[in-house]
Amino acid sequence: MIDAYIQKKQSKSTKRKTRQAKALENARKATFLELLHEANLESLPPHVPSYLRAAVGPPSSTSRRHFCTVCGCTANYTCVRCGMRFCSCRCQNIHNDTRCLKFVA
Repeated sequence: MIDAYIQKKQSKSTKRKTRQAKALENARKATFLELLHEANLESLPPHVPSYLRAAVGPPSSTSRRHFCTVCGCTANYTCVRCGMRFCSCRCQNIHNDTRCLKFVA
């Protein structure tokens, strides 16, 4: 009686694989370059923007923007110990507790 119960419990815990899961197992992972080649971006007309035609604009004449190392917002302050940037007292406290590199080395 106990063996039948254990067997029934084990059969319920095992799940069947769906068709999609089987297909994903058999699918080969393509690299980014292979995906670009398969997309055939060279055949697009010249006026259509694509990944291959993306270009960087001229350098900015304004000063460089600095971002908070904790949350990613624009940062106005820097850590006195390590020089990392932060935007508020809350981010400064998080930085001091976890991210300050002065105490790591």
